[in-house]
Amino acid sequence: MIEIFIKKEQLIRDKTIKNLAGPYLKKSRSNLVTMEVLGKVEKYKDVLAIPKDYSAEEWIVVAAYYAMYMAALSLLAKLGFRSKSHTATSVALGEFFVKKKLLDKIYLENFENIRMKKEEIEMLHDVRDRREIAQYSVTKKTTKEIAEHPHTHANLWIG
Repeated sequence: MIEIFIKKEQLIRDKTIKNLAGPYLKKSRSNLVTMEVLGKVEKYKDVLAIPKDYSAEEWIVVAAYYAMYMAALSLLAKLGFRSKSHTATSVALGEFFVKKKLLDKIYLENFENIRMKKEEIEMLHDVRDRREIAQYSVTKKTTKEIAEHPHTHANLWIG
């Protein structure tokens, strides 16, 4: 299946992208901090002059998803791949880190102790769906539960 994304140029072999693995991870951590800050907004509404009816929950979900997504792009960059599609990214993760088991013992030192299982890649799909609901839907209520789950997932991904 990965060949389809390569053919469509949504997943591109690019040795120069390896230089961006660190910056992608840095951006991932920045998104994680943003998620943490947004989680604290409720406590400081008065101090920050934020309307009482404001809820940061949808943006907590969005920041969590992008923290995970940037971490995924970092992993692909370390392998020499640039992704132009969220779907291509998750398919590539499945191909490289589940099917080909690139994170077996031999490879762990190359990836700074990153652990990834099939369930964690599926988690990216789940969080992407939650992000889309939170970001685009005006009829579905984004609950605290939706906002809290990606928080946990993103922390596991980035470490």
